[in-house]
Amino acid sequence: ILVFNKSGGNEDLNASFDNNEKDIVFYWIPRSLLKIIFLHFIKKRNDSFTKITNTAEIKKKKLCIEFLTNTFRYLNNFFNLDGFISFNIFYFPEKYFEEVSINLKKKFIVLHKESVLTPLEEKKLPTKFQKFNDKSKAYKISVYTKKMKEILIKSKIAKSNQIEVNGCPRSDNAFKVRTHYPKNNCIIFYLIETNRYKANKIQKLLKISNFIPKKINQEIINHLIKYAMKNKNIKIIFKGKTGVHKKNDFIKKVLPGNCYFIEGGVGDILLKDAKVVIGFNSTVVFEAIASNRKLIIPNFNKKNKIKEELKHKIHNKNYLVSSFKEFDQKLDFYLRSKYLNNPLTEKDKKTLKYYLGNTDGKSGQKMNKFLKMCFN
Repeated sequence: ILVFNKSGGNEDLNASFDNNEKDIVFYWIPRSLLKIIFLHFIKKRNDSFTKITNTAEIKKKKLCIEFLTNTFRYLNNFFNLDGFISFNIFYFPEKYFEEVSINLKKKFIVLHKESVLTPLEEKKLPTKFQKFNDKSKAYKISVYTKKMKEILIKSKIAKSNQIEVNGCPRSDNAFKVRTHYPKNNCIIFYLIETNRYKANKIQKLLKISNFIPKKINQEIINHLIKYAMKNKNIKIIFKGKTGVHKKNDFIKKVLPGNCYFIEGGVGDILLKDAKVVIGFNSTVVFEAIASNRKLIIPNFNKKNKIKEELKHKIHNKNYLVSSFKEFDQKLDFYLRSKYLNNPLTEKDKKTLKYYLGNTDGKSGQKMNKFLKMCFN
């Protein structure tokens, strides 16, 4: 199987297959190569806006598909491929590869890795998906959650028999972390994604004037730096998202020796040593719950008030803090407390099932079985 690699998606596959398994052999190719080819034929599009209606671009799309079909037919002489894997049903350079796969009589599987949506997104995105995207021609689509399956069906992007709910395999690792004692002095702040859509196009369609106040990240960073200066024995990591958070945008002075900024990479790796996790709208929030780490979700500051429809459904309200005073109190208490491998509460199970589709650390097994069934 040829995989168009993507951070997060790669980890889902790694969590689903043992290195010694020989049933399926994966080859990896940079997804940027498809993007280069796509942009040679067609002008850039935004993800989730993949439908082409312009007559001139329709012709160019056909040329692009023809070129890709011939190219991968030639490559097949060397690799004898059975199919292809993508990680996002709406990623524009890979969307039309569905048709290439049909031409090659190969299977195109999408392991769609997006499922953490706000209530407003869940309500409005199905209509937008349907309007700006064609139906998927993928052989099968794997999603994390039942809710994402409902959205794809409602938007008429895919049919029920195309979609399988397997949960989030990479979050299996979070369940394994539960038995690992964290470092008592390690705090990780996963920076908040204040604009979930780079181009703002979906944001405008959802009629959100300010998705999440941009000052929140800076205020929390500044506060944590002061906290670190008062507590030299602790270690604070500021973890940014690849392509979203740049150190120079937030750090104007030299950081204290016990503070570190990481711009990209997969965030769940850091959970192993974290005593306290701070986050808001990232999948890692739910992985922190699965890994039994102390979690703080900022929900404060009247001038930065976030609408309820933009907040995720966290059933355990103890994770929320409403002021910096409460923020510091929880940090102090958590750092002093002894680590106990407590079982998941029913509230936490409800949250994890809704957003990750994984409450037992066995999604990798489901994904493994799903892919073997697809390529049997």
